[in-house]
Amino acid sequence: MTSIIKLQVFSGAKDEGPLCYLLQIDGDYILLDCGWDERFDTKYIEELKPFIPKISAVLISHPDILHLGALPYLVGKCGLHAPVYATVPVFKMGQMFIYDWIYSHKDVEDFQHFSLEDLDLAVERVEQVKYNQTVVLKGDSGVNFTALPAGHMLGGSIWRICRVTGEDIIYSVDFNHKKERHLNGCSFENFNRPHLLITGAHHISLPQMRRKDRDELLVNKILRTVRQRGDCMIVIDTAGRILEIAHLLDQLWSNTDAGLSTYNLVMLSHVASSVVQFAKSQLEWMNEKLYRYDSTRSNPFNLRNVHLCHSHDDLMKIRSPRVVLCSNIDMESGFSRELFLEWCTDSRNGVILTGRPSNFTLAAKLVNLAENSADGKLTTDERFLNLTVKKRQPLDGEELIEYRRRKAERDAEETRQKMERARRQAHIMNDESDDSDDEDSLIITSNHQKLGHDQKDDFHNSDVHCFDIMAKWDNQQKQSFFKTTKKSFPIYPYLEEKVRWDEYGEIIKLEEYTVAPLKDIVVKKGKDDQVIVKKESEEDMEHEYNEHDESVEVEEMPTKCVEYKYRVEVVCRVEFIEYEGISDGESTKKLLAGLQPRQIIIVHGSIQDTRELFAYFKDHGVAQGKIDAPAIGQLVDASVESFIYQVALSDALLADIQFKEISEENGLAWIDARVVEKEAIEGLTALSITDQHQHQQSSSDLNNEENGEEPMDQTEQIPTKERIRGNLILDILPNKQIPCHDAVFVNDPKLTDFKNVLTEKGYKAEFLSGTLLINGGTCSIRRCETGYFLLEGALSKDYYKLRHLFYDQFAVL
Repeated sequence: MTSIIKLQVFSGAKDEGPLCYLLQIDGDYILLDCGWDERFDTKYIEELKPFIPKISAVLISHPDILHLGALPYLVGKCGLHAPVYATVPVFKMGQMFIYDWIYSHKDVEDFQHFSLEDLDLAVERVEQVKYNQTVVLKGDSGVNFTALPAGHMLGGSIWRICRVTGEDIIYSVDFNHKKERHLNGCSFENFNRPHLLITGAHHISLPQMRRKDRDELLVNKILRTVRQRGDCMIVIDTAGRILEIAHLLDQLWSNTDAGLSTYNLVMLSHVASSVVQFAKSQLEWMNEKLYRYDSTRSNPFNLRNVHLCHSHDDLMKIRSPRVVLCSNIDMESGFSRELFLEWCTDSRNGVILTGRPSNFTLAAKLVNLAENSADGKLTTDERFLNLTVKKRQPLDGEELIEYRRRKAERDAEETRQKMERARRQAHIMNDESDDSDDEDSLIITSNHQKLGHDQKDDFHNSDVHCFDIMAKWDNQQKQSFFKTTKKSFPIYPYLEEKVRWDEYGEIIKLEEYTVAPLKDIVVKKGKDDQVIVKKESEEDMEHEYNEHDESVEVEEMPTKCVEYKYRVEVVCRVEFIEYEGISDGESTKKLLAGLQPRQIIIVHGSIQDTRELFAYFKDHGVAQGKIDAPAIGQLVDASVESFIYQVALSDALLADIQFKEISEENGLAWIDARVVEKEAIEGLTALSITDQHQHQQSSSDLNNEENGEEPMDQTEQIPTKERIRGNLILDILPNKQIPCHDAVFVNDPKLTDFKNVLTEKGYKAEFLSGTLLINGGTCSIRRCETGYFLLEGALSKDYYKLRHLFYDQFAVL
């Protein structure tokens, strides 16, 4: 049995942007990654929206923003309800990436794309898996998938997607076969000639250094900066590659011979402490050397020499010179951009970039300048950069006055609503009270909230205690038929609370049993002397008061978001050392060629990298079938058979079908129908792809790009009236056109079972040399060598009755 396999590319093809691909296996849709970047481009998400209700599962390969950045938006804003599968470290570190991303933008602007609540909804959709754990897709499609180690980042996965029909699909992007300090490399030994390989060509054409040389170069550049009393900034991601460098530098700082202990090592991000805590608890996902440490050693990620900072103020408390690992790696937001604007004007400082982000980012510009510079020093022409600066600044002048006026109006409105709710609540409590004897009870409203014990002692000096006392005698007394001379006047406010009970007795209020903080006890000695016994410090009392008193609110300084252009002169050293943790080009080619896949789809890589990998596969005949390098928005048909179509049954044909039951919940039917094309389809019902020109399209696009020409539009090459897969339907065939067909007997009955049936019907049946004799041999049934049954006997009524009984053991179509 064959399958229809298609891949729709929404983002991450022939560029280095976020990854997002939709894989169709027959009627199941699997979303492979859903990344985003600093551009927050919703174009590809709008194209993905029509398919969101049909998505059966989402597979996340890595925890960084390029692989899962759009997940909160898809869940919170687009209504994605499919389960999301990721390994445990990808689940935890992915949250750290997005939290840091959100807070980095909230520090300088009003971030509106998604909220923390959307992130919480997305987290609830994630189902955590382990390596080599097979997960079966919900439904009866028979699709299952398995996560295998990919290296690169903690928990990174290569996804193997299988179907019961035997087709294996390998989704492998951003993998690393080399063993690192904290991660093992990936392995392709368990893959045997997959039907389809979806892989990336990210930085396949760029050279890489040996790990030993790279580490030595990093240490030398750090030492050169800090020894001249400058600060060194290492631009790295939030919770991925930062673990490799942090572990390396912590070991160097622990070595007394290195002479680095006099300098401060800092990890700066909004979630630095959480990242370290998660790393401590996930050693089983790391290198064996880290996992199998003896009891005498401490956890490798204790990072005793690393200061964890979460704000710019925390960093300022640490003296220079400092080595700061800060996010984000693209330098479009976060502490890396903030520190660069602050430190780049000092020639003693240094900036070390560790990755190559997309071309539009500040980090990509600095990488290009660093590779063309002489020992990190930029030339005079390259020093000046025009940057967009976003920041929050406090309000002042008329803006501050207007803000306070609006805030006062909002507070007054909130106070009025609270008082109104309190009045209604007092009415309800008075009506429910069973112990009240006074019909003209007072309605008491208090606008104060619950205070601490210290404030209760100073009740007479507090201005916040204010009561509204309204007597029912005035305007709210109950009307009665009989006159009464009794009148009610305002009195001291008192409202007797009704004692409430549950199944265990009276409900205890914990606040009534809270011990008040002890104050200073003054003991007098003599006339003028006195001794003060201090029970608690004023700071402790103030801290405890703030903890228990919910009414105390620290008023935040009102701010506004500003954005302006800024021309900055880069005087510091800017250098690049590759720490991305991705396999080099030569190793990648050999590893993928050893898989011997039948089909290959190349995604996620620049045009140059994609062209190089495409040419290598073509020249070496790696794939037995076709090789595709689709562009964004293109659809690739990777079905097992070339001529396989997906059709739907019409309602009229479905109502006319007569099923023959062959077993419990299983039936068969013979259908005579014709294939017709649907007249009109509203919306997208399937991933549509034409029968022809699709393979030629991807190949010709790549050839045109090699010649410097723009690829032709797919809609211009394919006729609009051409038949489309997934747009066919089976309809009723007219009776005059239905051909005759031989009867089909479905089932394999046993003669022993048929003997029991004959016995129940009153026939005499016995076996003789493998032949079933009926009624003393007047009829006999035996199975010949070809597997057919032979019924022999004289033509009579009994013969036809026996034949009819034997036919009932089959489903005859």
